[in-house]
Amino acid sequence: MTSGMLFALAISALVVAVLVGLMRRQRSSASKNVSAEGPVTAAQWTEGETTRLLSSAELPGLYLLRPRFLSKAENVVYLLLKAAFPRHEIFARVRLADVLQVKIGPQGMERLRAFRKIANQHVGFVVCDRDMTIVAIVDSREPEQVQNPRDQKLEIIKQRCLQAAQVKYLCVYPPTLPRYRELREQILGPAAELV
Repeated sequence: MTSGMLFALAISALVVAVLVGLMRRQRSSASKNVSAEGPVTAAQWTEGETTRLLSSAELPGLYLLRPRFLSKAENVVYLLLKAAFPRHEIFARVRLADVLQVKIGPQGMERLRAFRKIANQHVGFVVCDRDMTIVAIVDSREPEQVQNPRDQKLEIIKQRCLQAAQVKYLCVYPPTLPRYRELREQILGPAAELV
């Protein structure tokens, strides 16, 4: 054998010895972890996270009950809707993602991006018939309410999403509320008196 071949053989034997040593070391450390506390699974991590969340929820005084569910302006609009639509169900402060869904077609990041547009947005009121079919969505806004540019953009996105879904969308202003008949016509159309 030549010296080059002997050198190559020695290097390969050294590489094999190092790999065998690393594998033994890895197996022994894995068996120690399994025997001491078992393998860490997703269920254990979730349980640990849930326990952490529960322990923080137990702090006295951490949470307070809101004084009102609806603001005074929202309460006025709610009462108007209940009076105008006595045979309908009215739901207040609903997430847009509970009203709209992303159509079948977009996949992956495109679908996620479309969902994120509606995930954290809310609508004021959802008007449903007795079968829980959505009839209209109503928001209440005060005319002098100043919105920052980000909120204005989110409002435009919300309006475009609702328009794309072809649902009736109204925005009423509590100081100048429409009459019952006008509101019913805007939502139910000209046949509102028959319903």
